[in-house]
Amino acid sequence: MKKNTLITYLTCFFFLSVLVTYSQSIQNIDEVRLICEMPDTGTPNDTFVALREAARERLENRSTPCTNFVVNYTGFPSGIPAGPGTEQIAFQLAVDIWATLIESDQTIYIDANWVDTGNPSNLGGAAASYFAPLPGSTDNIIYPAALFEKLTNTVNTGDDIFCQFNSSRSDWFFPQDINGDAPPGFFNFTAVVLHEIGHGLGMAGFGRTRGTLFGTGGYIRRDVNGNTTPLENDPNAIWTTPWDTFIESNGTPILDETTFPDPSTTMLTAFTTNDGSLNCNSPIAVAQNGGDLAETYAPTNFVAGTSYSHWDESTFNGTETALMTPFLGAGEDVYDPGNVTLGFMEDMGWTLCQGSLSTENFALENVKISPNPFTQSITIELPPQIINQEFNVSIVDINGRIISNSEANTLNGEITISNLSNLKNALYFLTIESKTSDLRITKKIIKN
Repeated sequence: MKKNTLITYLTCFFFLSVLVTYSQSIQNIDEVRLICEMPDTGTPNDTFVALREAARERLENRSTPCTNFVVNYTGFPSGIPAGPGTEQIAFQLAVDIWATLIESDQTIYIDANWVDTGNPSNLGGAAASYFAPLPGSTDNIIYPAALFEKLTNTVNTGDDIFCQFNSSRSDWFFPQDINGDAPPGFFNFTAVVLHEIGHGLGMAGFGRTRGTLFGTGGYIRRDVNGNTTPLENDPNAIWTTPWDTFIESNGTPILDETTFPDPSTTMLTAFTTNDGSLNCNSPIAVAQNGGDLAETYAPTNFVAGTSYSHWDESTFNGTETALMTPFLGAGEDVYDPGNVTLGFMEDMGWTLCQGSLSTENFALENVKISPNPFTQSITIELPPQIINQEFNVSIVDINGRIISNSEANTLNGEITISNLSNLKNALYFLTIESKTSDLRITKKIIKN
């Protein structure tokens, strides 16, 4: 099946797009890039958002990634002695974090570039290839390539995500592990890369302002090639992104053209009413936000690259959801996207390494393993939300070999695994997988 495709260029730390069309068979793509500025806010931020336990354990123990990423590095300095430099190590750390968070059977390809963008206040940016539509679908949604490939189990011959970062800055901090703490006045490079890859994986919408075209107004829908149409009421302008489908203003979907004609000043007003009325209503994201709609960034003056496609800065700055807000402060360290963001990604179609947030409205820490270290048996204590599910329980050694795998019965909210005395004293991974939902939990256990 031939796919209509487009590329969205996210240039600078904020989200700004220029659309270029191509077909899957075309090898040479004319790339149009806009470089926008990311001015320093002048406000230091000493927030530290640590990577969640399940992902930390998988990363630190070098477990098999949930998704395979391949990065083509261009322009990144070599280390001394020869090998990856600190810049590339910090970039790869962000890639490895995402590989512990999302699952796909398809390799995700990233084209990473370390370049002087010509503007000292620019941090960098990313670009996602987009495919449309899903086979058999009539929803007029354009999907980021990495997600499209996962959902359709198809292979893209080109890069899924393009990104570039500003080599001219002297205030980068390059973490070498997930404990890196940026000094005051320095920007955490890994956090910026994590943010941009998040956009490349699909957290992005088409909402823009058309400037003086047909009068100042906002618009979302693009034509079949992903272009802004020169016609005010083009019947072919029907394409949106998954993000757009979950945005609402004052309880009305932003794609409801009876309320928000596209294009229109009414739509632009929705993008620029800074009163908490522009929100994301994706169900799992809302559940992870305590049942409240997730507020999106809508400053009173529309700012290309920051408005519409981020979580609200004032609401989520300093919280576990800070990664996908529009600003990163000097000294701010964010190594986890937070459950609101991962909830949206799951609603969009991604599968999470840790299991579905929709079936675990609780922290992974609420699944208790005892004793740990163990000698002969293990007891798994489950929270009330999942005690009625059926499970498979497996134990895997650090080389990925399955030591045991069996169905498990729950009794009084607990699962007991016995006859483990013959295991060698070593580190293992215990995986609890539901037979009735997408829930999958992995815990580190030690045999003494």
